[in-house]
Amino acid sequence: MTKTFKDELDSFKNLWEGGFYEGDPLDPLSKSGYGPLGYISTLYATYLRCIKPYVNRDSISLELGPGRGAWTKALLPSREVYVLDALPEEHNGFFKYLGYPNNAKYFQVTDFTCSMLPDSYFNYMFSYGCLCHVSFEGIREYAVNIYPKLTRGSNCFWMVADYDKYNNAIEHQNDLSVWRAVMPSSAKYFLAKMLFAYFMKRKRPRSVPVDENDEPRPGRWYHAGIERTSSMLMDVGYHVVDSDVGTCLRDPIIHFVKD
Repeated sequence: MTKTFKDELDSFKNLWEGGFYEGDPLDPLSKSGYGPLGYISTLYATYLRCIKPYVNRDSISLELGPGRGAWTKALLPSREVYVLDALPEEHNGFFKYLGYPNNAKYFQVTDFTCSMLPDSYFNYMFSYGCLCHVSFEGIREYAVNIYPKLTRGSNCFWMVADYDKYNNAIEHQNDLSVWRAVMPSSAKYFLAKMLFAYFMKRKRPRSVPVDENDEPRPGRWYHAGIERTSSMLMDVGYHVVDSDVGTCLRDPIIHFVKD
């Protein structure tokens, strides 16, 4: 070892008594030396976990329920992107928002058959904020009918509604709030903390009653559930890699693969 390297290592001898500790990586709101810069959007975290590692110029991507196209924008590095939506493109302003990309194809669906999709074609699938508004039987139909459209090894990510996870997040909303995490602990901020607690209580969303029926109504959430959806996907023939990737504290995102 050269003297320079020895001096470099020796420089640590009197630092960080008890071991360097940045924060708890298992706590989603752990305080750290990064301060307010230590937190990112759940949407961006989902992009980093579910899209960035899998989507590239070799991807043929399928998205369910793109809406305006916010998530589709993250899929545009794909060679091709097919999207299915219950509403017409003109209603969503999809192509206008995205700048009219040449590699995107938009289809309005009238059923769950996915008959417009070619067989054994797609190697990636994503859906966020869509299937939570689809009945469990509708989700099952998508799972069955999309299976032959995917190539073997296709990575798929579906966000679904789970009343239990949602209600738990609402019940612990104050504990899960980033504002509480970044609020200074000094006593001089006592009034600010009280005001924060008051407004959080006023704006707290209501919990969702556990209701298993699938009666349609505009915009409703259907309780698909993490375990029930994961079990259904396995029955169809998929391999569930992760029943909830955990990037959203309120809603589950299931990672599954066509074997």
